[in-house]
Amino acid sequence: MTTMAGPSASIEARPTKLSSRHLDRLAIVYVRQSSVYQVQHNQESTRLQYSLEAMARGLGWIAERILVLDDDLATSGASAAGRQDFQRLLAEVALDHVGIILGVEMSRLARSNKDWHQLLELCARFGTLIADLDGLYDPSHYNDRLLLGLKGTMSEAELHILRQRLLQGKLQKARRGELTKPVPSGYLLQSSGEVVLDPDESVRAVVRFIFEQFERLGNVRAVLRATVEQGLQIGVRRRIGADRGGLEWHRPHHGMVANMLRNPIYAGAYVYGRRKTDPRRQQPGRRATGRTSLVEPADWQACVRDRFPAYISWEQFERNQRRLRANRAKAASGAARHGSALLQGLVRCGSCGLGMTVQYSSYKRNGRLYPRYVCDQEASHHGGQVCTSISGPCVDRTVVALALSALTPAALEISLRVRVDLEKQRAQQEALWQQRLERARYEAERAARQYNSVEPENRLVARTLERAWEDALRAECQLREEYEWHARETPQRLTAEDLAAIRALAEDLPALWNAPTTTVVDRKTVLRLLVDHVVATAKTDTAWTDLIVHWVGGYQTHQRLRRPVHTLAKMGDKEALMATIHDMRRQGFTTERIAERLNAGGWLTPTQRNQFNGRLVRAMLSRHGSVPRGPKPPPEDAWWLADLARELKMPVVTLSGWLRRGWVRARRIDGKWAVIADELELQRLHQLRREHPTSPSRKSSKKM
Repeated sequence: MTTMAGPSASIEARPTKLSSRHLDRLAIVYVRQSSVYQVQHNQESTRLQYSLEAMARGLGWIAERILVLDDDLATSGASAAGRQDFQRLLAEVALDHVGIILGVEMSRLARSNKDWHQLLELCARFGTLIADLDGLYDPSHYNDRLLLGLKGTMSEAELHILRQRLLQGKLQKARRGELTKPVPSGYLLQSSGEVVLDPDESVRAVVRFIFEQFERLGNVRAVLRATVEQGLQIGVRRRIGADRGGLEWHRPHHGMVANMLRNPIYAGAYVYGRRKTDPRRQQPGRRATGRTSLVEPADWQACVRDRFPAYISWEQFERNQRRLRANRAKAASGAARHGSALLQGLVRCGSCGLGMTVQYSSYKRNGRLYPRYVCDQEASHHGGQVCTSISGPCVDRTVVALALSALTPAALEISLRVRVDLEKQRAQQEALWQQRLERARYEAERAARQYNSVEPENRLVARTLERAWEDALRAECQLREEYEWHARETPQRLTAEDLAAIRALAEDLPALWNAPTTTVVDRKTVLRLLVDHVVATAKTDTAWTDLIVHWVGGYQTHQRLRRPVHTLAKMGDKEALMATIHDMRRQGFTTERIAERLNAGGWLTPTQRNQFNGRLVRAMLSRHGSVPRGPKPPPEDAWWLADLARELKMPVVTLSGWLRRGWVRARRIDGKWAVIADELELQRLHQLRREHPTSPSRKSSKKM
């Protein structure tokens, strides 16, 4: 390294590293400042960098071969991306057009070791010198290369230290809750830095409406749907531009509502560090794709409670976050969905204690897919076996029966709560409608004032203001018509008929539960208000399942139910069922008749989906052992010929002759003749037998 006194070094002090080969090429002076502020206020540093042109002339370069690159002013040196002159510098060195590169210090060329060593490699390959205020360096020499590498490392470390100082100062200010941040809808950031509630009453009403609807519905999509049905828009203050702080109304969407529910500022808390830092955002010229993910509250860098005026309490905010997390979880009690499984997310496995998911089969029952509660977390996460699988409808029926029986004593209280809730909702809707009407009326009056303030002769302006006034009047008229229709359809006060209907439905909860207007989501919502969770323990070798219903108040109810199974072997009463079937078979019953008697006797099939039929009984006899079919007993007041002949103490052939001659009444049953004889008919046949002790055929043969 050769030391020079400064930019005005003379030709006599020319270093020995400099040769005519270098003088025949360009001398590039690279000028850079990191920001616009530095360019405007640190002008002495900029002048010092431009003075390097005189240093190049002192080293022997003529003015025509000196190139000043200053398009990278107000550009950070943390990366080569976005620095056009630095890219040009690399290209000129690679084309062997550069003899020397001059800069005040190495940090002006690059603050990244990757970019700095790339430049050193090219300079060493093509014999390009590097000069700063401390001296002249040849990157192809080991000592100079080592010193330049050390300077580059110090330059990068200096940038890191400066950034850390700024970040620590920013973090300390945030921990005091004093770091200014943009505020969401419902708040206003004043020029003094104080955050207050939005002065517009309608903006605050929409924010409160969203939080109240989430407390009642528990689902972001349901809240969005309710907001759209009310025709509400969310008021947002402009953050930039000439009209900064002005109010504009945005159509609500899912992301906007979800962000409002997740933002702790609505609970009055100042929070810093809610999202992960994306390293791509810290690199100039590279834009991050998508938004960074939220971090857990325990990982927030700063959280100051009761810092701002609040819309909800901190407890309600934490409850909302738990509900949002449960809505995203697979086996958790989240928002009620449209599946037919009423206890979705509420059932836990009694064997392993994990939550059971819902699986729907292709089999449909009452137009809906057949659900099952399955404990498959071990199988899905670790490739093991399914722990437990239980039919959904049987569990749902049992828990619903318990829930309705628990609600029956509180029927009057339920009707009163429903009345109060409905009146509160309608009063809230009325207030929102009045605010919308008031805003529409204000817009129309404002347009009228603007039109009246213009000179009538100035038709170029008057025509525009006249159209704006007409549009405002038309919007107000349309909104008033919608309000009048809404007021007719849903009056604010409940009528006597409405109150009577509410009271009647509350007293007959099963009818309300099974009503066609009661949706699956409504039933699930009711169960979530009553049931905390249900523990199901299925016996693997039988069809019995033990349920423990944990109610919200902390009580427990133990219940045992019989669930559908796929095989007869798992039924607890298999032996009794087969004995009954064998007994009826010995009596001569057909399989269809056996199925009818089993259904009438309350017997259940293994799957409990269908009743017994002849095909199923035949399959059971074939698989579990059959017995020879005996004579089938005749219907009531009917006798088979052999049985009646035994009763009358006569040969069967004689009774058959009586049948052919019409002496007895008979009919065919299952292809066999059966004599119809009640008590009186039986007495007549006994008398007839006494009068004709021998067969009629024998008497007729003797006479002949």
